[in-house]
Amino acid sequence: MQLSQLATNTDDWEKRAEKVLSHFNYNSADQIDMFDICWRYGISVKPLEEPFISKDLDFNSIKHLKSFSVPKSTGRKGTIYLQPSLDAVEKKIILAEEFCHIYSHYSSQLTANKYMIAKQENQAKRMAAYLLLPAKFLKDVYATAIYEPVMITDIADHFLVTEDFVHFRLELTFHHRVDGFVQLKERLCSFEWI
Repeated sequence: MQLSQLATNTDDWEKRAEKVLSHFNYNSADQIDMFDICWRYGISVKPLEEPFISKDLDFNSIKHLKSFSVPKSTGRKGTIYLQPSLDAVEKKIILAEEFCHIYSHYSSQLTANKYMIAKQENQAKRMAAYLLLPAKFLKDVYATAIYEPVMITDIADHFLVTEDFVHFRLELTFHHRVDGFVQLKERLCSFEWI
């Protein structure tokens, strides 16, 4: 694929992520701060520990989860509860997904059926991928690959996310697994390890 042939059509979840990011002046991927985004949208982030859980929630029903979000009935506000023991990268990804639930879904998953939960989880993960790895910063990765090979680990380190999350994001764009980029015969190519 040539750099000029990269997919330019966006889906609704990418448009939502771009709308969120348009309110911030991020100049690089490492500036994307999910705690700041949540705060500016009026979403509070609290530890998923009993003293911090609101009285109307049953702590025993959610204490095994890594995170849990409670949207307010109006606006894009609510509360996100996160396990404090999560490492920074996992916390960033999970916080992005929970933010996307509150931003896009106005219902609690405690009362939803498994099909609705699966659909909402997929939507939140898609939007989170676009939020944490926006196309405008992925262009920097492609530009670097013109001069030297770029591996999936390099991309994960650059965006401060996991390799699995990068794989997911790149599959949204390229519709196949991507393990890196390299220039061959004046063409930028993606590759997959066999």
